[in-house]
Amino acid sequence: MAFSTEPKTPSKKVADPTRPSTILRTREELDAFDVTSEGWQRTLQRRYKTHEDMKGILNYVEDVDMALYDHFNMRVTPYLAQLMDRDNPNCPIRKQYMPFQRELNVRPYEVVDSLAEDDDMQDGSTVVHRYPNRALLLVTTNCGTYCRYCTRKRLVSHAEDAINRQKLEKGFCYLESHLEIDDCLLSGGDPLLLNDRQLEDILSQIRTRAPHVKFLRIGSRLPVQLPTRITPELCAIIERYEVQMINVQVNHSKEITPLFAERIRMLRKTGTMIGNQSVLLKGVNDNVATLRDLCMDLVSCGIRPYYCYSCDVAEGNHDYQLTLGRILKLYHALRGFISGPAVPTFVIDGTGGLGKMPIIPEYVRELANGEIWATNFKGQVQRMINLETKTVDQL
Repeated sequence: MAFSTEPKTPSKKVADPTRPSTILRTREELDAFDVTSEGWQRTLQRRYKTHEDMKGILNYVEDVDMALYDHFNMRVTPYLAQLMDRDNPNCPIRKQYMPFQRELNVRPYEVVDSLAEDDDMQDGSTVVHRYPNRALLLVTTNCGTYCRYCTRKRLVSHAEDAINRQKLEKGFCYLESHLEIDDCLLSGGDPLLLNDRQLEDILSQIRTRAPHVKFLRIGSRLPVQLPTRITPELCAIIERYEVQMINVQVNHSKEITPLFAERIRMLRKTGTMIGNQSVLLKGVNDNVATLRDLCMDLVSCGIRPYYCYSCDVAEGNHDYQLTLGRILKLYHALRGFISGPAVPTFVIDGTGGLGKMPIIPEYVRELANGEIWATNFKGQVQRMINLETKTVDQL
């Protein structure tokens, strides 16, 4: 389906994009704000930048040292602020974005570059080439809203974008000269924080100079943080350059609003696949009912539950971590309630650059005596004699 980029007569008054935006200081102002009444870039100018900014719209805001923002900045869009429960500090949206003092209590096992991406980053560029035929291209170090558990805190949240045209050009050259790379993921930061002209230039460079890239993907959380970023103009670009997949990150069903679902439907019409990469977060989505609802709500609006990550061990992320035992229980129970297409693959991204590895419960196991036993989600057990070596050898 082709998307028209011709300007349309707005159905409502649209704010002047040249006039400076102001933060919505009270809850009444925030609740009255219609995020669709102005362009997405102007809405970004209204982002909340400190916990002090939020005190007029949320109760029970934790006071944190301002030094915390030297470690990792804060940005919250007014759209997300509208989703935050005014009186509950344990609101799943608040817990993902509101700073807390314990972030500064870095644990010995937490590291700056937990995935060792810098070790695999090609000189002078922002290409991370870890897998034989896949490459990650970082295109910006900025995001629409900063997740407190970000794995790239070392790069993200600085005032200026650390990725310039020179680094991007070296990245294009690297992709161009490495014909084995047929899968490229644009990430950051958030690629959709770039304006349409910037994003189109990057996609055009890849398609023109690296035609061997068969699978072109974009990873973005901006559709969740500010759905109005998905516009007819953006959809036209996605379709024009045949972006095969866009992965979003929804961690809780509260993030699946009517506006989000509406803009996802618009994006689906481009023909791109849409996947979801959740992060398992203590206190946010670490129970079976929440994950079950999340997966079913995702498929109901046409998003495939793709990955469910263990939270990376970047500095300050300890309060979000789940044990392997807890993750296995969640995965084992989830399969009993929803069908296979709605079940994501649970993975860990190995510390030190090991890469993504699936977390799989032992539904079927072989004992030392050669017997094979299967256990379903209810805990029912049955011996699988037909799979045992002795039985097969007799055939």
